[in-house]
Amino acid sequence: MTSPLPLDHEHLQKLVTADLVRPDQMLGAHPTTENGVEGVRFAVWAPNATHVSVVGDFNGWNGFDNALNQLEFGCWGVFVPNARHGQRYKFRITGQDGQTQDKMDPYGTYFETRPATGSIIWDGVYEWNDGRWMEERSAGFDRPVSIYECHAPSWGKRDDGWFLNYRELAHRLGDYVTYMGYTHVELLGVMEHPFDGSWGYQVTGYYAPTSRMGNPEDFKYLVDHLHGRGIGVLLDWVPGHFPTDLAGLASFDGGPLFEYADPRKGFHLDWNTLIFDYGRNEVVMFLIGSAVKWLQDFHIDGLRVDAVASMLYLDFSRTEWIPNIHGGRENLEAIAFLKRLNEVTHHMAPGVMMIAEESTSFPGVTTPAPFGLGFDYKWAMGWMNDNLGYFKEDPLWRAHHHHALTFFNAYRTSENYVLAISHDEVVHLKKSMVMKMPGEWYAQRAQYRAFLGLMWSTPGKKLLFMGQEFGQSTEWNHDTELPWYMADQPDHRGIMNLVRRLNDLYVNRPDWHTADTREEGMLWVSADDAEHSVYAYLRRDPGSSAWSLIVANLTPVYRDLYPIGVPQGGDYRLLLSTDDGEYGGFGTQQPDLTAREEGWNGQTHHLRLNLPPNSVLVLEPQSFLSPAELAGIGDVAETSNFQHEEASPSRNTERDWVGGPSTEAQARSTQTDAAEARLLQPEEARDFTPSEAAAGRTEREWVGGGSSQEAGAGAQQTGAQDAPTPELSAAGRLSGEDSENPPMPGHQADPVELESTRTLTARASRKAAELTGEEAPTTPKPRASRAKKPKAEIEPAADGSEPAKRTRKPKAVELNADGTPVEAKPAPKPRKSRAKKEAAETEGTDTPAPGTPTEE
Repeated sequence: MTSPLPLDHEHLQKLVTADLVRPDQMLGAHPTTENGVEGVRFAVWAPNATHVSVVGDFNGWNGFDNALNQLEFGCWGVFVPNARHGQRYKFRITGQDGQTQDKMDPYGTYFETRPATGSIIWDGVYEWNDGRWMEERSAGFDRPVSIYECHAPSWGKRDDGWFLNYRELAHRLGDYVTYMGYTHVELLGVMEHPFDGSWGYQVTGYYAPTSRMGNPEDFKYLVDHLHGRGIGVLLDWVPGHFPTDLAGLASFDGGPLFEYADPRKGFHLDWNTLIFDYGRNEVVMFLIGSAVKWLQDFHIDGLRVDAVASMLYLDFSRTEWIPNIHGGRENLEAIAFLKRLNEVTHHMAPGVMMIAEESTSFPGVTTPAPFGLGFDYKWAMGWMNDNLGYFKEDPLWRAHHHHALTFFNAYRTSENYVLAISHDEVVHLKKSMVMKMPGEWYAQRAQYRAFLGLMWSTPGKKLLFMGQEFGQSTEWNHDTELPWYMADQPDHRGIMNLVRRLNDLYVNRPDWHTADTREEGMLWVSADDAEHSVYAYLRRDPGSSAWSLIVANLTPVYRDLYPIGVPQGGDYRLLLSTDDGEYGGFGTQQPDLTAREEGWNGQTHHLRLNLPPNSVLVLEPQSFLSPAELAGIGDVAETSNFQHEEASPSRNTERDWVGGPSTEAQARSTQTDAAEARLLQPEEARDFTPSEAAAGRTEREWVGGGSSQEAGAGAQQTGAQDAPTPELSAAGRLSGEDSENPPMPGHQADPVELESTRTLTARASRKAAELTGEEAPTTPKPRASRAKKPKAEIEPAADGSEPAKRTRKPKAVELNADGTPVEAKPAPKPRKSRAKKEAAETEGTDTPAPGTPTEE
């Protein structure tokens, strides 16, 4: 039993002047002893009340026995002898309108289980065992922070369908989170709330864990046990709004008190809730006291502050609003409150992390107060929306959204970010994460695994909502426990194994977590291959030599021997492939992981990798060079959006290599390797006939290397040709590609066929121009969609008979008197086999010397 703060002028005035950061130590119900008599002292803030009494088990709920004395600054208090620990109570308040209501104690620490709303006198004692953890806890800026977001009431249930006790949850959740490799648990639905369907976001007990799962000591055991397992505990905290339940804070003393009086500021239309009046010091202290209690008394390691954007703006989700004193839309009172909140919590509980769920571009969210709001982290809502929007697209159209995945790198150092996939993304018909992905079941799982691989290897702390770690196929339902039976099925177990491996890499690799907010922490190797939807970047620890290469192929197309630049030579090892059979993939193998000396992507060397469809690869060198020895790694940031166009004396740039060999020695080298020759040539320079295009060569044949002897022979023939290199624009388009006629949204053709047909048709047109001796156009004509393709019209013969062929207007054909063309072209020759065709062309034409530009 601890003595409460006295109800004297000094302490009551501190409440009014916002200097009492723990008002719960003065207000509420406190077992104590006065004049040698044990009992409970009750105190409440109700400045507009005309009468206040306390009713409960100790007086038979009689409102006349224990009336509170009116004190200074709108407070009331009374000592009730013989009231004791465990008894229920409420405040019976009569407002100025004469109406009397029974109210829950705003500072209550324990409540009856819903639907009952009575407060419970509680003075439990718990002996903590996490002293070392509390001394060493940190906000973790340079540490791994991988958060498992958990709705405790529905994570698991007893066999009879009731909630697990906090002590039962402690062991089951602790074992599972340790097994999965997470560093933190974020609990939502913990603070007392009357309606299960609010998930704990409409709080009535800001100082109490919900009684659904046990008492306050049971909850402390949960936190203590998780700390003993090395797991930090975060809570969702909701200072932005509260429910309209009459037993709670709404119209507490007969009128607006905790809420703004004007509904244009005090009522949230979307959630049907009330908004705290951040201009009243007593309300500010009530909220700050709640935050500090959780961090100090319950040993919570951080708070995720819900709906910060709704607090910052007076016009948030409303058409009628009141401007601030400067005529702006910012809620200056709420901004001042958030700054004060973060200053106090960091002072009173060093090492905690304060996280803002803020969805706008409000500046300085993670800048220390008073210059910024003072949070440690901000949810990366922009990253989440861009990434989910990209992955929801059919892979056929992802080339047109390529930079949705690279845009985060443009601003990722502006704040300290948490990459969060939360409960909000898997409810209200938004589908579960794996079901958001397009395609059939295998493709959905492959894309989701790729998404997870990108998420964990992208700078920023991680958060994943429960159930998504094993690919839950149904939406989250708060009324039932997670469908754990899915985790035993191979398809879902593979995703679970992948998350375990990603957490292992993330926690144990400094290059994945030490430089999240530094530019050099992530360097792009290839950011503009929109045509193939391939991304490559480095994660780097600037304080050591550790770095890793991440390569993503985000279309259902297999790409073999795809070149990726690396900053050093030697052998490499594969750390992770989301296509491994262990994770539910095909287990694609890599033929050779030795970096070649030829430069690529602005780097000194390059690897040739087999990229499985919808996959992410993670590699590192067998031995690390020192940062000073990594020639070219500093250039990666410069070449992230556009590759260098000037070759250095020591190596060739990507433009040289993608455009073809630039020296005679390189040309001879490429002729000996058919697969390399095909990769080193631009698509426009690879020689295919119209008949081969009609035969439907796949992208694997002409991008990743030939799959037959015929393809190899063709590669050798074209390997020495040098053609201008098509460049990528900022929008991810090839130079000369028609940007005015994008693919029709309704077209559902296979992406490989569409991509191959477009490229092969261009080659066929150039080849036809060469055969007829005509000069190929220097600028390609815009592509027309199929719907706008001009139809061929029939030209009648001179004698009026049925024509034998079709021609296109407006091209006219001059005829002789007998109806034959003036200069009739010879009939097309019969199609030859590719081998014969190559032999004939070799005899009759001269091969351009390496580096000689073609007529293109």
